[in-house]
Amino acid sequence: MKNFKPKAWLLPQPVLIIGTYNSDGTPDAMNAAWGGQWDSNQIMISLGSHATTDNLNRCADFTVAFATVDTAIAADYVGLVSARHHADKLAPTGWRSVRAENVNAPRFECFPMTLECRISQKLFESETGYYLIADIVNIACDERYLSSDGLPDVEKMGLISFDPVHNGYLQLGKRVADAFSSGKALK
Repeated sequence: MKNFKPKAWLLPQPVLIIGTYNSDGTPDAMNAAWGGQWDSNQIMISLGSHATTDNLNRCADFTVAFATVDTAIAADYVGLVSARHHADKLAPTGWRSVRAENVNAPRFECFPMTLECRISQKLFESETGYYLIADIVNIACDERYLSSDGLPDVEKMGLISFDPVHNGYLQLGKRVADAFSSGKALK
């Protein structure tokens, strides 16, 4: 067994695309990996100081989409380039956006599923960023990614995960067992 010093290696890490509006009303997106479910209807994201945090200080509404194999290159790009320095940041991505139905934030049409969120609270706020807890107001899923039961089919989405060990993106795989069921075989 080889030991390592503490690092941000909680696996898998989602590749979250956070959508907000800039002060001039143009859509912005950033890539964030440090986030997850907070409660059954809330998420948590750790944010540094970005154009996105500036936007969230003006408006508590935002969207969270899950990056996919098809959006990986552009998703990486929006994590590298800041809207603070590039007014037309999203142009190279080719992403089209529409206003989300339930929050004042952009929803990017290229993602299979998007959470529409509103900040509930900010924790440990400083000039370097904060942790946000947000209510999930709505979940919008492209109908092409629904299964026969009418619910989102995660296997169809081609979702990716951030590999913080080797700085890459990995495609999430196939279903291997049924949750809350397969373990019963060991009872």
